[in-house]
Amino acid sequence: MYERSWLQLGDVMGWIAPSDSKKAVKKAGERIRHGEDADGDLNILNRWRAAHGYIINTFQANLRQRTRGTNIQVGQRLKRANTIIDKLRQGRALDLSSMHDIAGMRLVFSDIPSLNEFRASFHLSRAKHEMINAVPKYDYIAAPKESGYRGIHDVYKYKAGTLAGAQWNGLLIELQYRTIVQHAWATAVELSDVLTANRVKFSQGEKDHTRFFQICSELLARKYENSVSCLPDMSHRELVEEWSFLEGRSHIFRTLGEAGQQGADHDLKGFILLVVPENGSDLRVERHRSYRSAWHELLKIEREQPTWDVVLVGGSEGESLKSTFRNYFRNATEFIQLVESAL
Repeated sequence: MYERSWLQLGDVMGWIAPSDSKKAVKKAGERIRHGEDADGDLNILNRWRAAHGYIINTFQANLRQRTRGTNIQVGQRLKRANTIIDKLRQGRALDLSSMHDIAGMRLVFSDIPSLNEFRASFHLSRAKHEMINAVPKYDYIAAPKESGYRGIHDVYKYKAGTLAGAQWNGLLIELQYRTIVQHAWATAVELSDVLTANRVKFSQGEKDHTRFFQICSELLARKYENSVSCLPDMSHRELVEEWSFLEGRSHIFRTLGEAGQQGADHDLKGFILLVVPENGSDLRVERHRSYRSAWHELLKIEREQPTWDVVLVGGSEGESLKSTFRNYFRNATEFIQLVESAL
């Protein structure tokens, strides 16, 4: 069979198409949200999740073509089942059939002007896909989240350009736009959550950790982007003094610095599973030649090791994957350097 990867386009053979109605997906999501689900509902969730692989492939091919020859980093991933279930049960999503970030693309830019220029250009694309959000709706640079998260998201509804792709029409994908500085902060939060068993990313972290990253976000926004974040009324001296107090008590910065890096020597082309056991031991990187192979292995790991962190991402040339998903590679080096300078 023709070898497929997330770096290639071609026919639709090898991709998993939606096999459940949106009504069935919605009802399964409702039962999962209320804790009334059975095995059949998880199967529906997984079939629905798997179907998003094709639209990720379509968008990444377009975006990689547009970013060729630039320093823009591009990554893609399929959302983990546990994260989807958690999102439903925490009330951060109410409808599985319309959850817009099961499929995700991430673009990282050198600065805010470059980000804005590319996004505006992409909005003018002749592709038939429909952006369903208003332009400013998910602009967390203009209006940072309370957690300190900064970036911009757009949500697109897939519309096929060929008859063969029409069976994926209507599926949603989220594009995340971040600068290098914003991405360093966001991935440091994710890594810290893993190392310290926190949930700062979901605004449910321990108080010191949440506050620590709020302060870091404010320091970085002012130092590198002539902007502000979630603590605009604090002086620089106040930020530094509180940062020092929190670090002295919680040692978050030191923990990130001691994490080291993992998985640096792997071939990261094709379909990649990033696997982190429950105890946070060494990252396991699995390369697969086809989407279906990677998908079936992902389901096997999730079934046998439900507490492990495993994510299906698209491999890429060079350092792009290691950078866009640096939290899995335990790489907080850039974040540490940026914050140290900002202090």
